[in-house]
Amino acid sequence: MSTVTATPNHQPSWLPSGSAPALRAAPGWFMELQDKAELDYQQLGLPGVRDEQWRYTSLRALKSAELTFATGPLNEAQLPDSDLPRLVFVNGCFNALQSDLAGLPEGLLCTNLANALEHHADRLEKVLGTTLPDAAHGFQLLNSAYCRDGYVLFVEQGTIIDTPIEVIFQNDAGVASHCRNLVVADANSQCTIIERHSSTQPENSHDVYLSNCLTEVVAGQGAHVDHYKLQSESTEAFHLGGIFIDQANSAHVTSHNIGLSGKLLRNDVIARLNGSGSHIEMNGLVLGSDQEHMDNHTEVVHAVPNCTSDEFYKTVLDDHSRSVFRGRIIVAQDAQQTNADQQNNNLLLSPDAEADTKPQLEIYADDVKCSHGATVGQLEQKSLFYLQSRGINLEAARALLTFAFANEVVERIKVDSIKQELTQLIAGELMNDIEGVL
Repeated sequence: MSTVTATPNHQPSWLPSGSAPALRAAPGWFMELQDKAELDYQQLGLPGVRDEQWRYTSLRALKSAELTFATGPLNEAQLPDSDLPRLVFVNGCFNALQSDLAGLPEGLLCTNLANALEHHADRLEKVLGTTLPDAAHGFQLLNSAYCRDGYVLFVEQGTIIDTPIEVIFQNDAGVASHCRNLVVADANSQCTIIERHSSTQPENSHDVYLSNCLTEVVAGQGAHVDHYKLQSESTEAFHLGGIFIDQANSAHVTSHNIGLSGKLLRNDVIARLNGSGSHIEMNGLVLGSDQEHMDNHTEVVHAVPNCTSDEFYKTVLDDHSRSVFRGRIIVAQDAQQTNADQQNNNLLLSPDAEADTKPQLEIYADDVKCSHGATVGQLEQKSLFYLQSRGINLEAARALLTFAFANEVVERIKVDSIKQELTQLIAGELMNDIEGVL
């Protein structure tokens, strides 16, 4: 791989000073993909506030962070209690000792990227990188140039996986990691994937690290894919991620994007509906506090007729936190009979919190049903007064209304364990107070 020449404008200190270490037995086409991404990055560099999609997001703290390129784990992952099959990655590298895929049915390939490139390169070559946007930004190019591992899931035609597969991504303090994931669901298959992103040292909530993690989803005809991304990063961590989805005829994909903590979280969720009868559901929930900054940029491209999309994002912000939502729906000229809905609601619990929202519709067809909306506001005083008049104290009343606001997204979650986890988290320490006055 060619060497990147460091420049003050384009190169933070945490990029490799030369070529990234080569993957064992990586095929030629993959090395060419990495070389091209690296060269493209040299020309483009990292985004800045002059870029329209980054105008509300400062990367100054990230660019000056003292980080090193991840070459392996320093600590073991701190795993939550779970009976689900799981893959574990620390600093972007697969941890086989902590992973457990027992109980998965036949009809699928579930492994890590480095192993798949060595033993299943021909299957990866057809799809890896095909869902990313043509105009990729700098972090997406860096991921393609420096990714060393991630998870790979191929679900064969007609295979139904009833049990969710859990993927744990954790990072040590002071590292920068780049993971690339790939999910390919063949015709009439079904699967559920749960991604969890956090620190290896949860007791130290101030670890500084960068996780640049991209997931590609290719859903074949009639396939059903449910994808969950739960981010509970260190309060000083940076997460730049993306979920890129390509759907064939009658494919149904659901994306649940949950941002719970992190200094800077940014996710690009882009779906392209390329087959008639396909449907995408995008659900998002952000809980911001302190000085956290959380961005969600979504795009749904209705490329063919008779497709539907349902997008529902909610944000709860406290203290000095800030969120950015940019949702874009594109309906191509030939995409008649499109039905698309987008909603973004933001709740500010503090006068110092800020939400920036920009819903967009680009419609080039005339026989469509499309809607979008966005709200930014505080808890209604009338509702607070009503609850207080029924003997509920102000703190509990605020908690009840906040819970009700966020719970609309939680109710869309299909995995009971995640639904219970988020319900308890949102209610938090006030749950006892609420139960005591009801």
